[in-house]
Amino acid sequence: MQEWESTRPVAAMISPEAKRLALLVLGAGLWLSACAPPEDQNPGENANEEDLLASTNGLSSLNGLSSLNGLSSLNGLSSLNGLSTTQGLTSGVGLMTTSAGRMVVSYLVKCALPAGHSITKRDQNGTSYTFAGALGLAPGWENGATTQQDRYWISSCMLAHINTTGQHIAIYLDGMSPVGWGRSSSYPVQEGSFLGDIFVSPPVARYCGGRGYGSNVVAGRIGANQSGAPYSVLKSASGSTRCDDICARGPGNDGYTACGIAGSPITVWRQLVSSPAMSFESSTGGFTNANVGNVQPTTLGISSDQHLSGWHSMLLTVNANQSANAFVQLDNPGSLVKPGKNMTFFIKIPTGSNWDYVQPFAQDGPAKNYRWSSFGYLQSQLLPSEWASVVVPIPSDFAVSGSKIGVQIHTTGSGTIKLYVDSIFFDS
Repeated sequence: MQEWESTRPVAAMISPEAKRLALLVLGAGLWLSACAPPEDQNPGENANEEDLLASTNGLSSLNGLSSLNGLSSLNGLSSLNGLSTTQGLTSGVGLMTTSAGRMVVSYLVKCALPAGHSITKRDQNGTSYTFAGALGLAPGWENGATTQQDRYWISSCMLAHINTTGQHIAIYLDGMSPVGWGRSSSYPVQEGSFLGDIFVSPPVARYCGGRGYGSNVVAGRIGANQSGAPYSVLKSASGSTRCDDICARGPGNDGYTACGIAGSPITVWRQLVSSPAMSFESSTGGFTNANVGNVQPTTLGISSDQHLSGWHSMLLTVNANQSANAFVQLDNPGSLVKPGKNMTFFIKIPTGSNWDYVQPFAQDGPAKNYRWSSFGYLQSQLLPSEWASVVVPIPSDFAVSGSKIGVQIHTTGSGTIKLYVDSIFFDS
């Protein structure tokens, strides 16, 4: 897995066992406070493994790379020759003649070459620019031709870093080798997966929505109202645009290995970028045990054992005595609920095997006949050591008066289950 701000390279030399790769590209490194032009950035050679996990996106477009010719020689670029050679990337023409074009070159080099490697090219005025490698997804392109697999990885890498506003935000990347699997607790929102082939004519540029799609939306990224995005969404036979319904999952549900079209998917995880509507720092916020009588007795409290935002979360201790549903809910949430927005619950269930399904829900008031909206995951789809973002779209005509929001877990028998809830968000 990789995490980086759009200014640092990922070392291709990182061992597969580390299961992490730094994907750095344009922008400031995670440890930097401001963005700088891509060609002026020099990645640190002594960055530790954790530093080499994050990348910041900020490539505002593919600047002609998504044209009908794809990555053609008209841009002064050729996949048949090494980037370091005149035939591979020509000085003074095409991409090297504009700042936008040189930004694209910066991303290409950082995606393709390993840390410690670089190429130097000139613009039309003879000014030299040095572009540093980072990820090492196609190291052979430095001095020789690319393979088809190289082109798939470079395409996914470039697409994963698109932000149509040019804004730089930190992202964390997952994928098959050479990207690597793994997660970072600092990046809990699975935004989506990107893949395609931007070298062919016409280019193929696609994405699907991750589990956190629509949560903590970032301007210029998928889930927002993008303008001029170079990719289009994948759909399943049923019309779903969710990666879970389209792609084969990788180990540990970190990301995806195949999505029905040719390519090598890269899955992007993001940080929390907005303040939660409810974070349970000092109370349970009015949530109560909704179970009737003594069926699935559940206690609620505040815990510092597990937390995502701040230092506390709400702990639900379900003392299950049968196979049934256990509920906790907030009655009459009022203005907390935002009709037409996405509601995200972050859930962690580190203990208890006697359950098979968990879902957040929103229930309309009587004006909509108590309509039920929910989404959830099977136990096999969640990792006990990870916070899971579960997104429930709230209908635009949601009847707030008399409504409820909450979490339901289905137990399969007797036993104790600890379920933590933290950081409830409402956004588009």
